[in-house]
Amino acid sequence: MREIETPFLEIKVLDDGALRARRKDRQPLTDEDRAEARKLADNLPGITLDDVLRVFPGARVLSKT
Repeated sequence: MREIETPFLEIKVLDDGALRARRKDRQPLTDEDRAEARKLADNLPGITLDDVLRVFPGARVLSKT
């Protein structure tokens, strides 16, 4: 799961690609809010460490030092 925060929105992109967004002021999402959440989620970097560990469950994470 990846999370994004803006001054007005909290956005979570679940592992299956589903998008969860809510306004920080607890008001209903507007069409503009939904469009912004989708745009931000689509611009996230490709894969995360969680994605790699899910695909390669026996993998180990090593430091660069």
